[in-house]
Amino acid sequence: MFNATRFAEALRTERMVAIVRLHDHTNAVVIAETLVEAGVQFLELTIERPTGLAALAEVLAAVGDHAWVGAGTVRRVGEVAAVADLGATFVVMPDTNVDVITASRERGLVTLPGAFTPTEVATAEAAGADFVKLFPASTGGIGHLKALRGPFPTVSFIPTGGVSAENAGEWLAAGAVAVAMGSNLVPSSGSLDGLAERARACVEATRGFSI
Repeated sequence: MFNATRFAEALRTERMVAIVRLHDHTNAVVIAETLVEAGVQFLELTIERPTGLAALAEVLAAVGDHAWVGAGTVRRVGEVAAVADLGATFVVMPDTNVDVITASRERGLVTLPGAFTPTEVATAEAAGADFVKLFPASTGGIGHLKALRGPFPTVSFIPTGGVSAENAGEWLAAGAVAVAMGSNLVPSSGSLDGLAERARACVEATRGFSI
């Protein structure tokens, strides 16, 4: 049975979410299986493509008993019900949409809204977001995260955008509770070349990270 507290505890140990954003979902299941076999415990499959929901259902059936699987790029309240019915455990948004946050909380889903400005962070926090996806992280850089943590010391930030195995430690050392890795880990083409090796490197760079 899903437990939000256990989810948060696991994420604070694993320290990484793998983002699977594909142009074509043909390889979605094998990608998810490869990531999980490499030690990845949190998978975000984005649903903005027409085949996104079907792919999410397939990934949940394949690895849902072995990893936390969530839906990404959720922008509408109606999508919340769809991914919840499929069995997703968390919802990731590119923006700070209070209606989507509220709907997700009502369905018992962990929420990761996207935010960049202080106003957006404050709005997400007030709406009850569990974590805040700092997006796009590469635009403001680590200095931006450090600046936001000053007035928002209790917000659990997850930088997204431009994060890799090489720089993940810098983000975590700056106070991120976890990081999310997209195209630097899983190419949008769905290519499997080097995926297992990259995934293992990312897990090694993040799991149990401490300074």
